[in-house]
Formats: sequence, C-alpha cells, structure tokens
Amino acid sequence: MKILDSDHCIAILRGQLDLRDWVLPSDELAVTSINVAELIHGAHKSSQTAKHLAQVDVLLAAFRVLPFDEQAARRCGWLKATLEKAGAPLHLADLQIAAIALRHNLPLVTHNEKHFRRIPNLQLEDWLA
Repeated sequence: MKILDSDHCIAILRGQLDLRDWVLPSDELAVTSINVAELIHGAHKSSQTAKHLAQVDVLLAAFRVLPFDEQAARRCGWLKATLEKAGAPLHLADLQIAAIALRHNLPLVTHNEKHFRRIPNLQLEDWLA
C-alpha cells in the first residue's frame, strides 16, 4: 500500500495523472484523513463546489482513508519539535500526513519532496516528476 498526497489526488482529478501507469489493479492505495480535509477545503473554495465535492467523493471511494490516530499524533508532536529545533519547521498538515505514513510504515507519494525530505525515515515517491 502507498499513501497519495493531496497534490497527486488533485492531479488525478484534473486528468494529469493516470494511476494505470503506476499501479497494478491489485495494489491498494490510501490517503490520510488530513488529505481528505485538504481536498474538501479546496472543493469548497471552488466556484463549482457541488461538482468538485462530487468528484472528490468518487476519488475517495477508491482509496482507503488512514486516520490521524493517537500513535500518529504522538509521532507528529515529536517530528514538529525535532524539526523546529533543527530550524527546519514544516506546516502542521504536512507533519500529520508524514506521521500517518510513518505510523503505518508506508511510502508517501508526493510532488512536495523538498519539504517531506526533511522527515527522517519517511519513504517518498513522486509520480509527477
């Protein structure tokens, strides 16, 4: 299983990424509950809210949604403190997504490698590069 970041979900919605180029039909993909919030937020900011919410619903139905649970929250708190001490802070949402990926020991598929590369032991892939 791999976790898709919001940028890859948006690329799918825009027709810029075809999953058939990257995964087998038997592969399971996931998103995090944080990605769900980001996608819903984006749809509500749109001038075509109902259309975009429906598209997001169809997309999310194809993926497993991994929650931000207590274990991920604890890892997120540690990551936030560690990166702040190192002078390399990240946005809380990115830390939450990374913590969920680390908690499940899953790779994160993101185009935002520059930020996520700061996180120790996080496996990264970029299907948009």
